Amino acid sequence: MKDAGSPPQKQKLRRRSFWFSFGIERLGLISLKAPLLSALLIAAMSIAAVPGMLSMSVDDSLSELFRTDTEEFRRYEQVSRRFPSSEFDVLVVIESEDLLTPDNLTAIRNTILDLQLIPGLNGLISMFSVREAPDETGLAKALFPARLPEGKAFEALMKRVRGNEIIRGKLLSEDGTLTLVVLSLNKQKVIDIGLKETIGEIEKVAKAALAQTSLHVQLAGAPVMQLEIRNAVKRDRIVYNGLGFGLGALIALVFFGSFRHMLIAVAGPAAAVLWSLGAIGFLGFKLNLFVNVITPLIIVNGFSDSMHLVYNVRRELMAGSGRLEAARTAVINVAPACFLTALTAALALASFIFAESALIRTFGAASTFAVLLSYVAVVVVVPTLAVLLLPEERQIRKPGEGGDAAMGMLSRLSVSLFQHLGRNPVVYVAGGIILTALMGVAYLNLEPHYRLADQVPDQEQALAATSRLDKKLTGANPIHVMIEWKDGRSLYSPEVLAAITDVHKAVEKQAGLGNVWSLETLRRWLGKAGDPSVETLKKYIGLLPEHLVRRFIAVDEKAVIVSGRLPDVDASEILPIVDQLDETLDPLRRKYPAFQFSVTGLPAIAARNSAKMIWELNIGLVSDIIVVIIFLGLAFRSVFASIVSILPSTLPIFATGALLWMTGDGLHFASIIALTVAFGLALDSTIHFLNRFDIEERDENGKVRPIQEALARTARMIGPVLILTTIVLALGLGVTIFSDLPSLRVFGQLSGATLFAALVAQLIILPSTIALLRRYWKPPQE
Repeated sequence: MKDAGSPPQKQKLRRRSFWFSFGIERLGLISLKAPLLSALLIAAMSIAAVPGMLSMSVDDSLSELFRTDTEEFRRYEQVSRRFPSSEFDVLVVIESEDLLTPDNLTAIRNTILDLQLIPGLNGLISMFSVREAPDETGLAKALFPARLPEGKAFEALMKRVRGNEIIRGKLLSEDGTLTLVVLSLNKQKVIDIGLKETIGEIEKVAKAALAQTSLHVQLAGAPVMQLEIRNAVKRDRIVYNGLGFGLGALIALVFFGSFRHMLIAVAGPAAAVLWSLGAIGFLGFKLNLFVNVITPLIIVNGFSDSMHLVYNVRRELMAGSGRLEAARTAVINVAPACFLTALTAALALASFIFAESALIRTFGAASTFAVLLSYVAVVVVVPTLAVLLLPEERQIRKPGEGGDAAMGMLSRLSVSLFQHLGRNPVVYVAGGIILTALMGVAYLNLEPHYRLADQVPDQEQALAATSRLDKKLTGANPIHVMIEWKDGRSLYSPEVLAAITDVHKAVEKQAGLGNVWSLETLRRWLGKAGDPSVETLKKYIGLLPEHLVRRFIAVDEKAVIVSGRLPDVDASEILPIVDQLDETLDPLRRKYPAFQFSVTGLPAIAARNSAKMIWELNIGLVSDIIVVIIFLGLAFRSVFASIVSILPSTLPIFATGALLWMTGDGLHFASIIALTVAFGLALDSTIHFLNRFDIEERDENGKVRPIQEALARTARMIGPVLILTTIVLALGLGVTIFSDLPSLRVFGQLSGATLFAALVAQLIILPSTIALLRRYWKPPQE
């Protein structure tokens, strides 16, 4: 057996295919028949893909994650259509310890006057919109006079303001340090003008008007969050592409020691990204917080295959092969494993296509397609460029010569490690089993978690302003109770008004909810003036702006909503509130059989469905692991391959799960997607290891080599590139930790942790398992 520093030998060619490959793994051989023509076709396809990539728009919907084909979600959409105000409200949050001073109130009122002039607004609501209760003549004077009084008169005014039914706890905090201005956007006008321009103008006007005061202003609300999501998604694409390629290129340059090898290693994934995103764009997919992960996913997947191919081409050149022969040998020996890794990754990702969530289904379909197309790009581009760009080697070189020190060092370390493991496999296999079992228990005890804040950039103003509303005004997230009736009753009939009153009281009494608004709010305000008559109610409804009326009364006057607000907390804390409110309405359902009462709103949808959806994805991941392990056995035509891959496949997933359990983070949507993606990528190295071991286990005559020799030869061929590809994978996905989106940062952290755990499993557990089982399970002689 030659040592790790011996000159590389030409690899034997084994024309072999895996099941399910259909000859696709041989695409690289076709490109080698006419490399120059292949290069021209690669350039043409890359140019054609650019318009598709540039055409991709951003899906910034906050509800898309929970879009399902269920009655509950359809009811939520119905509420959004019939009472669209909260979907298009910009919340201007103004704070100061001395908010209620004449100077600051004057500045706020002037700001509101300026905001009303901004194009794209239907109108706004603030404490300056509120009027006094009507007098005996029916006239309702403005609560704030045109000129603010001074002294005792001002103090009396502030007392009335802070005690006003409509203002207190709704538009002004109980301590008088925060006020809320609600801007209702006109959907069509905003589409024409642009959301970015509209929000930008609102922010510019508000901050300019209050610049010389002690008042602090921030914007919140769904439109602001959507804009911040859109900006973060676009910004992340640039960061992912730049850092992903930069890190991959740097690692390739350091370890290959050649600019040409680095260029070829980068060209494969670059073409993969361009072709995949171009195709996805032409197919009409939109960018969202999960689809945005596809870019680093393609980069790392493409880099992995590219590194394996370039490494094998390089070894063949060092062994004295010509460029064409070296590229051909690499394709024959490596491309089948690359195709199998693409299939297993696609299989893992395809499970998302069957998720309930429309957002996750979109990610599943787009990522599955992208991973398969990525393989095609790499297996065609790398051999083509290897033939066209690499020089012929003038003499056979040893590892460590000619700038090859890093690869030689990794090769020697790999051989030494595998030889040690081959002599002492029992300890490491037993340790792997015990660790996997213990960490598996921790994984099974993970609790699902979800917060709206997970979807929104946490370094921007929307969440900061929302947190202030959570603290001062009981929250900014609406829970609605929609009241419907289908008979001929009028909105102002006694039974309809009684039902609204009862529901309003139920929502007010529900712990965890506050800031309750409905038609009943106006009725109470009129009642305090001594005129609660239906005629007066109709009169004031008619005087209110249309955008304000549609907040709680449908156009056909056959439905109303009662809205409460709650803080942005974990869905597990919201669910009891929603369930208790729904139970509280049961007596009212019996009392008013002709009415339908529905508790809805995005927080309610999330609370009811997030835990279920996360566990379904978790079950899908476990199913993926089982299916892929069986799939490997079928592909390799070997039960042995299935069994030895069990520990290396499950240990990384359970290790990351144990990390989540220890930190108390639990399972999020991003956690499950990160684990599934990392599982598919971690299998990449397992498959390449098994493929190389299958080649090296027999000599040129088909005779079985001793296990120590087979492992040493496998280590020499696979060890360095296995380490490099795992580093590229981990760092490539790890760039998502720089995202402004919390869910993507979690994705990057967990992907990196899973992949490094997978590296340990593949360098230690996998060879140990092979060595141990080969003591009792001998391969058949050919």
